[in-house]
Order: sequence, then structure tokens, then C-alpha cells
Amino acid sequence: TDEDPLVGQLVEVDIPQIGKAKFLRVLCGTGRRFAIPMPPQTKTALEANAWSFGLDGDVLRKLEVRT
Repeated sequence: TDEDPLVGQLVEVDIPQIGKAKFLRVLCGTGRRFAIPMPPQTKTALEANAWSFGLDGDVLRKLEVRT
């Protein structure tokens, strides 16, 4: 789990007949929760969240978004 709750939580689950899989648990702006599949080599929630946007974790941490 990242220190920033907006980054999410990386979880690894064991799926019968498939094996281990990683997912990023996130909360969207509407308040719904999602689990996004991640590459097996993903190590942190920040890395996973950045990967979903095609970014590096350091870059994602520095971004500021206002809506």
C-alpha cells in the first residue's frame, strides 16, 4: 500500500488453475473500487499506478493534477 491513498494497493492473489497474479486496487473519482491487472514483475503500488499511465513512478509522484 502506498503512503498516498490515491495511488492504491498492489495485491498478489493465487487464482486456481492460473497461478499468482498481481492487481492494483484503486479508488476512482466516483468512489468506486477497481482491481486493475498488473504485469507480474511489478513491485510497488506506485510502480503499478505509474505503469497504468505509461509513466515512471518518480514522474507520477511529481505530477499535480487539478480538476
